Amino acid sequence: MKRQMKIAHVITIYHSVITIIDSKLRALNSFDDLNVSVISSPPADNCGKSAAAKFIPISMSRSIKPWSDFISIVQLWRVFRREKFDIVHSHTAKAGFLTAVAAKMAGVPFVCHTYHGLPFFSGQNKRAYRAYRLLERIASLFRNHVFTQNRAERAKCVRLMGSENKVTYEGNGVDIEGVRESADQQLPLAGKDFPGGGLKLVLLSRLEAVKRVDDFIKVVDKLRRGGLEVSCVIAGAGPLEEQLRSYIGQMQLSDCVNIVGFSDHPHGLIAASDIVLLCSEKEGIPRAIMEAMALQKPVVATDVSGTKELVVDGQMGFLVPLGDTEAMAEKVALLAGDPSLRKKMGARGLGRINTKFNDIAITEMLHEFYVARANCVCGA
Repeated sequence: MKRQMKIAHVITIYHSVITIIDSKLRALNSFDDLNVSVISSPPADNCGKSAAAKFIPISMSRSIKPWSDFISIVQLWRVFRREKFDIVHSHTAKAGFLTAVAAKMAGVPFVCHTYHGLPFFSGQNKRAYRAYRLLERIASLFRNHVFTQNRAERAKCVRLMGSENKVTYEGNGVDIEGVRESADQQLPLAGKDFPGGGLKLVLLSRLEAVKRVDDFIKVVDKLRRGGLEVSCVIAGAGPLEEQLRSYIGQMQLSDCVNIVGFSDHPHGLIAASDIVLLCSEKEGIPRAIMEAMALQKPVVATDVSGTKELVVDGQMGFLVPLGDTEAMAEKVALLAGDPSLRKKMGARGLGRINTKFNDIAITEMLHEFYVARANCVCGA
C-alpha cells in the first residue's frame, strides 16, 4: 500500500479552523493518499464544533508578541520534527510567519502559504504597511510556494517570491450542499437573534478595524432615519466588541442591532436574513459573502480587493465605495422595496458560486498540487 502524504494546515486561531478552512479540510480528508492534520491555538470553551482533521493545539497569538511568538515557533518546530510532515501549508499572516520560520528550522521538505488577503494593502497606515511587507519578505525566503485567493494580489505575491512559478491562483469557494444543510439545521436558533421585525440585515465579520463594522452601524442609523424598519445581527468576535456595543448605544440602536459575538449558527443567520452586508477595507475572497450567495441572498458590500472579484455589481448585489455609508444605505433601501429584485440577485449569486467558487473543485486542485510536489520534492 502506498504511503500516505502527511499534510499539516496551520492557522492562528481555532475559530478560523472551523470557519475559513473547515470545508477544505473535510474534502482533503476524503483522499486516500492524504493524511491531514490541522494546527492552531486551542479552541475557546464555548466552541462546540470539532476540527475536520487531526487537531494539534499550539499556543499562538494574533498580535505581535516577541517572547510568545518565539515560544510558538519552538512549539511548532517540535511538532514538525515529531510528525515529519511532507508538506506544511499555512494560512493567515501570523501563523504564516511563525510556520515559515519553524518549518525551515525543522527541515520540512515543502512549505506553502495561502494569502487570505495580503496583510499590507493600499490605504493602510504607512508604518504598518512597511512592517507587514518586511515580515512577508522574510517569510517568503523560507517558503517554496504561495497561493493567492484573488487575482488582484498575484503580482505582489510574485514580487515577494521572486518567481511566477512560485505563485498559484487558488481562489476560494464553499461547499454549497454543506452550507445549505447547515443553514436548515441552524435556522430555528438563528431567528431568535434578530431583535425585532422589519427588514433583516446581517453582517458576519471579525470585529477589528479593517472590517469597518462601525460603518454598518452608520448604515443602519441612516436607514432608520429614513423610516425603514430594520432588525440587524452582527456576528463575530474581536478586540472592538465592547467599543462597538458602546457605539450602538450612543446611536440609540440597541433595539434593532444585536451583537451576538461568535455564533455557532452563522449559516442560519444568513438564511434568516433578507440582505447580507460587508464593509471591509480589503478581503481575500470573503467567505461570508460566498455563503450568502450559496444561500441565494443578495449582498451589499464595499468595492474593494477580493470582494469585487466575487460580486458583480448590479447582478448578485451591489458594490459601493469604501466608507460611503450613504451609498450603502441607498442600495439596501432599494433592495428593501423590491423583493423580486432580491430574489433575482440571490439566484444569480448561487449560479456564480456554483460555477466559479466551488470549494470541491479548489480542493481537487490542491490535491493535485500536493501530489505533484510530493513526488518531485519528497520522493513520495
